[in-house]
Amino acid sequence: MNKVCMLYYKTCRESAGIKQEIAAEHLNVSIRSLSDYENGKARVPDDIVDSMAELYRSPLLAWWHLKTNSVLGKYLPDVFEPKTEVDMVFQGILAKDKLSPIVEGIKEIMSDGTIDDLEEDALNDHIDDMRIVNNKLTSIILWHDARIKKESRPKATNQPK
Repeated sequence: MNKVCMLYYKTCRESAGIKQEIAAEHLNVSIRSLSDYENGKARVPDDIVDSMAELYRSPLLAWWHLKTNSVLGKYLPDVFEPKTEVDMVFQGILAKDKLSPIVEGIKEIMSDGTIDDLEEDALNDHIDDMRIVNNKLTSIILWHDARIKKESRPKATNQPK
């Protein structure tokens, strides 16, 4: 797994406002182990990710972990609606990190003004990746719209009429 992906564990912890020492204590792991997980030096066990998702208030972290680290991840849906503010931020980070190489790849393909057969395959791969980014951005919009709709509902009162 690449270094950027491993930093997602750290990103979610920091987005939740939890210091590494406190997280390690709640996760029942050493600070060194948590640091190793966050820096890609050790594989994060599923049960620890489950605890991280709860502690950091980011169910998306568990979804991402399974989607990228398990053979069963292919059965998970591509659109995951964030459940918390931390999920929303994480979904944005995932989209941004995926988009940068897509843009660079398309720029390279288009640099000579023609698309040959090999480039066509690469372009198709980039378009597939763009669909993934689109799903992530759509999930953020869905989360936001649901939040706004929920906040704009009239509050029920217990006042007699």
